Amino acid sequence: MEEHSQQDEPKRDILIYLSIIAMTGLIIGISHLQLKTMGIFLIVPIACTEAGILAYYFMHLMTKKKTVHLILLLTVITFITLLFWPAWDVVYSPRTPSEFTVF
Repeated sequence: MEEHSQQDEPKRDILIYLSIIAMTGLIIGISHLQLKTMGIFLIVPIACTEAGILAYYFMHLMTKKKTVHLILLLTVITFITLLFWPAWDVVYSPRTPSEFTVF
């Protein structure tokens, strides 16, 4: 792997900082468009990318590859479980008629 010089780090940090500002501006711009559900589908990947960049560079996770991959795998498994658990519950759990009654 190619080593970067100490002179490249400030340039890289400024570029990362500007990209974070740009992504934050993009998120704010999308939120002002009031796209409702479509806005969520646009904002979430941008926010995840932004969080990944911040963690990778500014939390120095780039130097701990094995640990990061394990934590990311566990995070993805937990996220998918929490995302689909309510849908599984709604589809496969027995319901009584009173639960569908609108008051």
